[in-house]
Amino acid sequence: MLYQDLLQEIIEEARQQEEIIGILLTGSVARGDALPGSDLDLRFILTPGLKREFQSELRQGVLVEQGYADVASAQSKLEADAMQVYAYLDGRILFDPQGVLAQLREQAQKRFETYRISEQERAKIITRLEAARLKIQVAFKAGHLLKAAFVSGTVSWQIIEGLWAANNRPLPPNSSIWPHLKDLTQGPPDVEEQLKQLFCAETPQRIQVTLNLLDWILSQLDSEKVSPNL
Repeated sequence: MLYQDLLQEIIEEARQQEEIIGILLTGSVARGDALPGSDLDLRFILTPGLKREFQSELRQGVLVEQGYADVASAQSKLEADAMQVYAYLDGRILFDPQGVLAQLREQAQKRFETYRISEQERAKIITRLEAARLKIQVAFKAGHLLKAAFVSGTVSWQIIEGLWAANNRPLPPNSSIWPHLKDLTQGPPDVEEQLKQLFCAETPQRIQVTLNLLDWILSQLDSEKVSPNL
């Protein structure tokens, strides 16, 4: 109820400003998986050529983060940074009298569906993950559990990157990883359970799961061509 009232207040304020032509709610509140105390993430679309600085403030005890862009800038960011698609695909349009956010969502959907990892990025991911796998294997074989566990922990985000790269999907923001496990249509098997173990299991199991995931990702990325999403 607090978020609903606060959002309504923000919308009413924005309606009084002619330069604001769209409001998009993003993040966990938009997805419906917010925890108590979660912040509000908002994107405001401005009339052409206008700019505003990012703002962050506490309102009614809630951290409200507000980003601004005109349509051209928003479109440019979508093309330059594929992660931006999730704001529009997961977001909730609150105010869009001219339909600009609906158009941006269509662009984001197309960007998502046609995304392909570049060969340069694929090569970088392979190099990083192969190095991590070797370090873990050497430490684990030598019985140096601490070192193996440390490398397993520090490579966890690279594993996430590798999973999405192997599926030819844009990498989501960290807060959107779990909701978007459904996008990993190419596997690996039981990926949700494996990721739970990666972060929550006992140390030897976490190390083994790390190696399993690294093996799967590298087997996919090392193939002649990452399988396209059809």
